[in-house]
Amino acid sequence: MDAFTHYANAPTDPTYPYSSQQTFYAKSLMLKSLNGTSAEKFADYWYKEAPSNDRAWWFQLDLHGGKYSAVTNGNHSTSSYAHRDKLYLIQFYDQSFFGDYPSDGFDFFDDWVSQTTAPLSKSDWGMYINYADSRLNQTYAQDAYWGENVPRLQSIKAAVDPEEVFYFPQSIKPVVAS
Repeated sequence: MDAFTHYANAPTDPTYPYSSQQTFYAKSLMLKSLNGTSAEKFADYWYKEAPSNDRAWWFQLDLHGGKYSAVTNGNHSTSSYAHRDKLYLIQFYDQSFFGDYPSDGFDFFDDWVSQTTAPLSKSDWGMYINYADSRLNQTYAQDAYWGENVPRLQSIKAAVDPEEVFYFPQSIKPVVAS
């Protein structure tokens, strides 16, 4: 129970009222590769900028695809998923257990992603909708999450949800074909 209480970050007595809550910011980055200048910028940020953030942030780097991965197989034109050609998936996550999420936290990850992707062409990177960045506008989100699949997905959305009942800020915007 001592270990449980220590890692709970909140009172563990169910009869005691508390209002402890976590606020967080998540962001993703998908890359065809992580080498050359892009890898150098990623590592430089990690070693030079990241130590200044004293919150409980982390990133997770997953090997996502590759020559023998099921992710890369299949007919890509029939899927909404645009990043089957990417090899790496990085999830960035920052949190604060007390109060509002600090505004400087947004820049922390936004700058990391910007510096990593600056030397890359747009086709070499994207973002993963399951680690949605709540600060992206709809136009940017559509491009980052669904890439070249956007026009087809907009037509489908127009057919099945033209009134945007299932709207959220990073969702596909329905476009009626002319």
